[in-house]
Amino acid sequence: MTRNRYKVSKRQWAKWTEEGRRLFNDLYGVMRDQDLFSHPKAERRPREHWDTTRWNAAWMAADLVSR
Repeated sequence: MTRNRYKVSKRQWAKWTEEGRRLFNDLYGVMRDQDLFSHPKAERRPREHWDTTRWNAAWMAADLVSR
């Protein structure tokens, strides 16, 4: 069973498959380094803004694989 490392709401966590849960954890974790996902000449986003972007990306990915 996949651990809810990033404190997704229990209700949402229960809706995702194991694959979706793993994907959320993995993608949210790897996106910590915004340099991997941004153009080299782009300004860095404030941490709070980037955290929202990575949360939303991981959430959408988990939704897609849990269909």
